Amino acid sequence: MLYQWIDNTVKLKETLFQLQSTSKANWGRMDAQQMIEHLILVVEISNGTLDVEVLTPEKYIEKSQAFLMSNEVLPKNFVAKFIPEDPVAHRYEDLQLAIRAFCISITLYHSYWDGKEESTRNHPVFGKLNKVMWDQVHNKHISHHLLQFGLSIAV
Repeated sequence: MLYQWIDNTVKLKETLFQLQSTSKANWGRMDAQQMIEHLILVVEISNGTLDVEVLTPEKYIEKSQAFLMSNEVLPKNFVAKFIPEDPVAHRYEDLQLAIRAFCISITLYHSYWDGKEESTRNHPVFGKLNKVMWDQVHNKHISHHLLQFGLSIAV
């Protein structure tokens, strides 16, 4: 069972502030700040800040969403089609500012979905998602990247 990170920003912030700019990833090419900024990007897709097209062919959406709603974890070194192969430059001055911006993006996420939980927003891989499905995206995605940097995902 995935921890509900998206609904517990206090615990999430405590966990993320264990990161240092020098924290090393167990896999992948991103540094800690790039990972946080990557999480921000995905939350911005779900909170109405960024609009994206669905890149997955329609015939694979059902299978894709079945994986999303399962308890299966994202595989290590998985790179989605919409992610640049090489990490991008930092958007924020430092890691702590990026973590704060991430928490703000989550607050905007909850505001965006308030009262319209059944509407949908596009995810480039999983297709049109409602609030419950976006919560699952974020909880899976956050857990994946916490593991990437050796942070505990235990409740």
